[in-house]
Amino acid sequence: MRLQTDHPSVSGFVPLDAYETKRRHRQLDGAMLCARCSDLSHGLMVNAVAGQGGARMEAGLIAPSELRDQLAVVRTKKALVVKIVDATDFHGCFLNRVRDVVGANPIVLVLTKVDLLPAGTDLDALRDWVTKEVVLERKLTLARVVCVSSRRGTGMREAVGAMFAERRGRDVYVLGSANVGKSTFIRAALKAMREQGNFGVPGKRLPTASAMPGTTLGIIPLRAFEGKGAMYDTPGVFLHHRMNSILGGDDIKRFKLGASLATFECAPRVEGEAMDRASFAGLTILWGPLLRIDVRRASEAVGLTFHGPAGLRVAVVPTESLPDPSAAARRSDARRDAARAAKKLEAEKRSAEETEETEETEEEEEGARGTPSPSALAAVAEWEAARRDSPAAAAPYGSGSGAARAAKDDGDSGYDSCDGDSDSEVDGDSGSSSSDACFFHQRLVRSVSVDGAADVSVSGLNGWVRVSSVRGRDGEGSSSPGGFFEANVWGPRGLEVFVRDPMPVGTGKARAKRAGRRAGTAETRRRTVSDE
Repeated sequence: MRLQTDHPSVSGFVPLDAYETKRRHRQLDGAMLCARCSDLSHGLMVNAVAGQGGARMEAGLIAPSELRDQLAVVRTKKALVVKIVDATDFHGCFLNRVRDVVGANPIVLVLTKVDLLPAGTDLDALRDWVTKEVVLERKLTLARVVCVSSRRGTGMREAVGAMFAERRGRDVYVLGSANVGKSTFIRAALKAMREQGNFGVPGKRLPTASAMPGTTLGIIPLRAFEGKGAMYDTPGVFLHHRMNSILGGDDIKRFKLGASLATFECAPRVEGEAMDRASFAGLTILWGPLLRIDVRRASEAVGLTFHGPAGLRVAVVPTESLPDPSAAARRSDARRDAARAAKKLEAEKRSAEETEETEETEEEEEGARGTPSPSALAAVAEWEAARRDSPAAAAPYGSGSGAARAAKDDGDSGYDSCDGDSDSEVDGDSGSSSSDACFFHQRLVRSVSVDGAADVSVSGLNGWVRVSSVRGRDGEGSSSPGGFFEANVWGPRGLEVFVRDPMPVGTGKARAKRAGRRAGTAETRRRTVSDE
């Protein structure tokens, strides 16, 4: 983005006095950050893309299509493409139609953020799994597959070696979905090049990296190679079906999306009950306020392991104790349709007034605007009243808190606000009360049916649920893939959920702890049965 001094709300803005100072000292070329980049580099979540978190197109925001159109140049050049894929969101960020963007150019696939995976992950097994998913399942030819951690430097020497071996004097374009770690990878790759003796690569004023999707808004050339050729950082492709595209910046930070994954083995036990139930059938698992999983059928051998952001806590409640989510969806649709009808009526009246060249006052125009129907508003009020008494309203997440910011559903966003009691306690971390609780599970995203072992991956959440056969009547683990699991997954409007073969990751620390508790629970159950 070009620097400008006229519009503070538009990307590229710098104060006039600061601009003039840099201009006098001839430091404008790559030596000055705009206000937005400066805020992002200091941890602020500043949005610049329309659609992110439900943001509507307005002055200062860029349409996702504008970012994607900038990538059209890649197809017309002879270049090496480094495709970045987030290991914690493989299916959600993959870009299945990448050939439409890069043409016949060779692709080196870099699986980044492997340091966020559970401890004990075998990177060789992970690489084989990625090759099967991409080459065999998607029929996409790859030059190489490399697993890296840009922050820790793991695998960066191999990644740099792959680029030098495959580029053959060509430019290198680093591309991928928004917020998969492209800029962070470039910074780590340049550091690895300097460590290998290539001191000509830039070490300062590198692309800004942040947790906010849409940080990079233009193609940035970097002289990373001696002689001919350059490395290019590119804007991320905005995918509307990802959770981190649906949420706003504050919620991404609150729920710790993109941070290290927490592993939690879920037991079929409702809070307050002394023993595990025989299976998950008839139970609902609430994954923070973002996801609701209603288990319809499940064998006794099925176990669920949650790998996801540490800012989301898992809670188990009886399905019958929660409001009907389909009714909630219908009422939310009624509210959305009423809001859209009001806006349409408002637009039609404004158009008619302009055609007739009327001179009505602003007060008269406000009175002429349509409002949602009383029946729709009553339905919404009824649903919110039912939810206040629901166990879901008290389900904690994060570090034991049950609060999130209230978000207003204006008809198009994925938020579903919920008001609680006014005398609720204030959460110490977020500074908001549980009366501001906000729940996002208002749409049936997918009906899942698993026979055996599989991962239920949530797009953009940087997490998944492992369905496997780890529980038995005797409490001992089983290595067989037997067992069935059927559930309805509810989430924000537009979200996608994928069912895939299990990703080979480490077990982490939670599995051993939970295994001991399961064995103890099974022993207690056997003693109870024998006593009876």
